[in-house]
Amino acid sequence: MDALQQWLISKRQEAGLSQLELAQCLGKPAEYVEHIEKGLYVLELIEYLHYCQALNVSPNEGIQLIDLTFTKE
Repeated sequence: MDALQQWLISKRQEAGLSQLELAQCLGKPAEYVEHIEKGLYVLELIEYLHYCQALNVSPNEGIQLIDLTFTKE
């Protein structure tokens, strides 16, 4: 599983939100969060920012994680 996907899942769980609850916060169908977490849908930058805002986390954390992943490769 992609590091960012896993990070988003863990942040959702830490926030105590189900996939459905997060989707409702984002004004999206339930499948939206499920597809993101399974890697079936890749977030665009603006979507990522909204996603992080709904989780009340800094988008910089996820970006740093991506940077570390690319640095290791």
